Amino acid sequence: MTTPCDIAAYVEKLKGWPIGREEGVHHGRWDHSISAVTVCWKATPDAIEDAGHRRDDLIIGHESLYDPYDFSHNRFVGSGWQIWGTNERRKSLLQKYDLTYLRLHSSVDRICIEGCFAETLGLGKPADAANEAKLWNIPERPLMELVGYVKERVGIPTVRVCAVKGMGQKVGKVGLLVGGAGLDSNVGGQQCLVDAGCDVFISGESDNYGFRFAAENGIPTIETSHEVCENPGIRHFCEILAQQFPDLRFTFYENPCIWQAV
Repeated sequence: MTTPCDIAAYVEKLKGWPIGREEGVHHGRWDHSISAVTVCWKATPDAIEDAGHRRDDLIIGHESLYDPYDFSHNRFVGSGWQIWGTNERRKSLLQKYDLTYLRLHSSVDRICIEGCFAETLGLGKPADAANEAKLWNIPERPLMELVGYVKERVGIPTVRVCAVKGMGQKVGKVGLLVGGAGLDSNVGGQQCLVDAGCDVFISGESDNYGFRFAAENGIPTIETSHEVCENPGIRHFCEILAQQFPDLRFTFYENPCIWQAV
């Protein structure tokens, strides 16, 4: 019998230390016997329905099951979120299909998310930096040319760009802001890359203050979307689990980008 506990234990072995405090079973039971698993970036209603129709037992999701994000560790969140429509809908669908939800977030970030995004972008291995920040050296080119290259590599028709010095700015030292690392709440990571000599950011998700922090440092940002930049790593993680647990059926569910430019 395989349980979510067995999967978490294997992830801890891969990572080398315990899973994060934000991770674990957030719906269902640790000792639930499982035979079929959906692995996805976020357990949206569509993802839950997909897993339920396939008669899966477990969803492994990268992001928070309920809103607001990381409610249990957010000191600004009061009571009442439990009955929000989004949360009630997800919970009722999980109950309808008798699905357990296991969140694996920082552990999967550590194991494969950044590396798979870099591989998707065709960046190769990062260069050494004095402060241990990761930079990728590419042939210097105008920002506009790099934007077209990124869109082609990740397979999306549009990206958001903060072109602080115009689209003709020459860039050649790439810093990756994977997932939500381009958000204002994570600008400390941006500063490490600034100190390492980065001259262009490629991010998953950025916000106004995140864009502005980069811009005030003279660095343009190319934003691809949180889902798009992390899906390659989630897919690879699904493959890792399928190899380790051959008696289970694993299915990767690809969450599409939630927005479109019009």
